[in-house]
Amino acid sequence: MRAYGPGRTDAVDAPRYRSGQRSADALLESGRTLLQRISYEGLSVSELCKEANLTTGAFYRRFESKDAFFLALQRLALDDAARVKQTLDSRLDSKADAPVALMECAWVVVEAIRAWHLSHRGVIRASIQRRDHTPGSWEPFREFGRGFVEDFAPRVARFPELCGRSDALPRLQIAFQIVIGTMVNAALNDPGPLKLDAPAMTDALAQMFTLYVGAGAGGGANRESEVDVRP
Repeated sequence: MRAYGPGRTDAVDAPRYRSGQRSADALLESGRTLLQRISYEGLSVSELCKEANLTTGAFYRRFESKDAFFLALQRLALDDAARVKQTLDSRLDSKADAPVALMECAWVVVEAIRAWHLSHRGVIRASIQRRDHTPGSWEPFREFGRGFVEDFAPRVARFPELCGRSDALPRLQIAFQIVIGTMVNAALNDPGPLKLDAPAMTDALAQMFTLYVGAGAGGGANRESEVDVRP
């Protein structure tokens, strides 16, 4: 967007910029929605523009190609993932004086992961499917997932239920791997019996997470972890 100083007469560019951004946002939202039900290869620019109620000219004024458009969709998904992580950080930090129970933390984190995968499952699926002819297509998501686990696992390992246990960190890393792997598989194939859009998936995976992490060092998960403790 241009900077406007005294005597400038081109401020008319400002609403034109806002209109252009709205068009780009509409195209991105339409692409995210369409990829929920069709493949990247099956997505045409004309169909995308029809969904966004825009012309193909409007598309090519904002994106050089369909591949460039998909890279923008990937960046959008990763930006959203970063916001989800920031929200989780804030939520846990806000309860520093009142420690969160392991089961409650597991439910909150698993639900956030499920919601993100549900919102961007078309982009996730396309990124995986494009790996064969687009090297590195999945790498940004892989790296984000690694960073997420590297950040969260040590924080959760300090929970009262796990503090002092030498096996807590590796068990947490494996539990996160199971949760994220299940979500990725659901985004790619959605095989069931629990579907990605089923809240019961969060309940089941949060319980699995808690039971597996809490079962180490010869112990067992507290029976209270089996009840519904959703916040």
